[in-house]
Amino acid sequence: MLGSQVACLVLSAFTSAVIARSLEPEGRGVYYMAVTVATTATALGHLSVEQAQSTLWTDAERRAGLAGNSVPLALVLGTLGGLVTTACVAAIGPETLHLSGILIVVAACIGVPLGVGVIYANNIVLLLGRPHVANLAALARSVLQCGTLLVLAATSGLSPMSVVLVWVATEGVSLLVFMAVGGAGARRPDVGLLRSTVVTGMRYHLGPASVFLLLHADVFLLGIFTDAREVGIYTLAATLTVYSRLLPDVLSQVVLNRQFQRSAAESADVTVRTTRLSVLLSLISALLLAACAPVMVPTVFGKAYVDAVPLVVLLAPGALALGASRPPSAYLLRLRRARLVVVPAVTALAGSIALSLVLMPVLGAVGCAVASSVSYLMLAVTQMCLFAKVTGTRAMAMLPTYADMTALLAALRRTVPGEQPRSAPSPLALRSGARAALRSITRTMARRGSYRNAKS
Repeated sequence: MLGSQVACLVLSAFTSAVIARSLEPEGRGVYYMAVTVATTATALGHLSVEQAQSTLWTDAERRAGLAGNSVPLALVLGTLGGLVTTACVAAIGPETLHLSGILIVVAACIGVPLGVGVIYANNIVLLLGRPHVANLAALARSVLQCGTLLVLAATSGLSPMSVVLVWVATEGVSLLVFMAVGGAGARRPDVGLLRSTVVTGMRYHLGPASVFLLLHADVFLLGIFTDAREVGIYTLAATLTVYSRLLPDVLSQVVLNRQFQRSAAESADVTVRTTRLSVLLSLISALLLAACAPVMVPTVFGKAYVDAVPLVVLLAPGALALGASRPPSAYLLRLRRARLVVVPAVTALAGSIALSLVLMPVLGAVGCAVASSVSYLMLAVTQMCLFAKVTGTRAMAMLPTYADMTALLAALRRTVPGEQPRSAPSPLALRSGARAALRSITRTMARRGSYRNAKS
């Protein structure tokens, strides 16, 4: 999974560089704002059904129905969310968000039902223990997006509208992959289970919706206080910090089915061990990002984006915290106690908005980055403290140790062909090997003696 995600990251970074150089900061700001409007509609309109899928997955008899309901329900909820969002943007005026017109909003919102379907189906295949399908869908999406944008850039040139349309098309490709080979194909819905899934998801929805707004509300607020150019620079920095969460995100996806299919005690143990590795991987990723940003940003994306470098450094601690807290947040969801999911997210969102309103008018994008990073840290610390409280785990048990570092290195060696870790042989194996070697030497000497006698 890590290999496929690294390939997607490379393709995504190359695609981002093509978009950044073709559209310049202002054009990139328009494109990113349109996509953010659509992804916000997706996040607010999916009603946290994937959270309900995870909580109900512990009942084995419901799993087939949850998988069959995912795509039909996604298309209905996503269509409603896209229509409502388009109407809201038309009411407030696209120019308020630095958008070129309502047409680009309509184009972006076509991807809302597709995006909701991808969220539901991706969660189903991970719960089924089929991460290879998620890998295939992500690779297909990245290859199509990168290839199409390269062709457009080389022929007719890119515009914010064309980039948005390509983004919508790649959402559809991902959903088709999940439906074809992921076990999330559309079937006749189980109406009773569908109703209970939606009701359960709505109980949790305030939490995931708050987390999404925590990650994206800064873009809207920055658009109010600044211009499209500064939005384009800031969103590039935010995109790079998302890349830095690759390693802990892969780890959390791989262990998701273990957290929800095992007993509470076993799930807690898996969560603690995974959190230690997530902290270690997040720390490595954040340090690499902060060290490489001064060279990478102007070289890859162009000198017009050099102002994104200090923003990347300011956002890196928050990215570290979010990556490290993924396993505890998944365990809190398993407990089916909505307040454990909702309260930390709402608190962090309120803190982020308050800090942004204080810092943005004075510091602009820098104040936005500081407010976001502090609120991410607030969310992560709260989730880890709640996990420690409900499970009786010591806080120090979630920090990486030397043994975790050696285990991580051993796991990395196992991914290299021909590099298998060697274990120390047992005394019994040594004695058996010595006897075999002695017998081999004796037979060899006897054969040589017989050969000399025959030659004489």
